Amino acid sequence: MGACLLLGGNGQLGKAVIDQMPITQIMVVKTHHDLDLMDGDNLRRVLEEVKPSVIINCAAYTAVDQAENEPEKAYAINSIAVGNLAQLVNTDVRIIHISTDFVFSQRFSRPYKPTDSTHPVSVYGKSKLEGETNLLTHHPRNSVIVRTSWLYSAVGKNFVLTMLRLMAEREELGVVADQYGSPTSTRSLAEIICKFMPPEVKAGLYHWCDSGVISWYDFAVEIQKQALEKSLLTKPVLIKPISTKDYPTLARRPEYSALSCSETEQILGIKTVPWRESLSRVLDEIKKNRIE
Repeated sequence: MGACLLLGGNGQLGKAVIDQMPITQIMVVKTHHDLDLMDGDNLRRVLEEVKPSVIINCAAYTAVDQAENEPEKAYAINSIAVGNLAQLVNTDVRIIHISTDFVFSQRFSRPYKPTDSTHPVSVYGKSKLEGETNLLTHHPRNSVIVRTSWLYSAVGKNFVLTMLRLMAEREELGVVADQYGSPTSTRSLAEIICKFMPPEVKAGLYHWCDSGVISWYDFAVEIQKQALEKSLLTKPVLIKPISTKDYPTLARRPEYSALSCSETEQILGIKTVPWRESLSRVLDEIKKNRIE
C-alpha cells in the first residue's frame, strides 16, 4: 500500500487515527492550518507531491449550533470541499470519509441501516449529507463513507470532557433525556477506519458506533459513576433528566439516531464494543493525562 494522506489531523478523530495507524504505514498528516481544502490549487499540489493510495478525510465543520449562523462555512467544508477532493483524485485512490448520524431524524424503533432514507433537520446534518452525495457522485467506485455518532475522546471538545468539567464545578446538572443514540470513542472509530484502507475491502456506505442505545442523560449518569470510581471526581452531583424543549438550541437534534453496524461487522468480521467499555478506556486515558 502506498502513502496515506490524513486530512484534519489535529482534531480528536485525526489524532486517534494517527495513534491506531500501523507503524509500517507511510503517513502524511495535514491540518486545517497547512491545507485549506477550498484551495483547489494547493490541494492539487499536495496530491501530486504525496501521491496517496488512501486519503482519510477527518476534516469537518462540526459546530452544530454555530452552523445555523454560518451555513456557507459549514457547506464549504462539509460539502463543497469534499466534492473538490473527489474530482481531483484518480479512481484508484481510496477515499475514506467520515459522516454523521445527524443525516437522520425520524423516530425509528430500530437502529438505522445505511440504506434507510435520510432526513437531516439541521444545517450541519444537511451539509454532511450533501458531502456524502458529492463524494459518491464524483468518486463512486473507491469511496468509503463511515457514518458515526456521539464521538468523544480524552482530548478536544466533546460531551465527556464537558460533563467532567461541569460535574466538578456545579452542584446539579440537567441533561437531555429524550434524544437517543450511541456514544462512540474515537479509538473505536479509528480502528475501523484503518481496516477500510486495503483496496480489497469493499467500498460503500457504512455505519460504525459503539454498541448500545442510550440518552444523553444515561450517558451523563454513567460518566459520573465511572469517574467517581476512578477518582476523576471527588463527589457526586445531582443529574436531572430534562426534555429537549427545556434545553433549546439553535440547531434541531435527531430524537433518535442509533446506527445499525451489522453490515460493517459482517464485511470486516468484527464486533462493536459496548459503549461502557469504551467509556472506561477513555476515562482511564483522561486520568493518565492528568497525572502526567
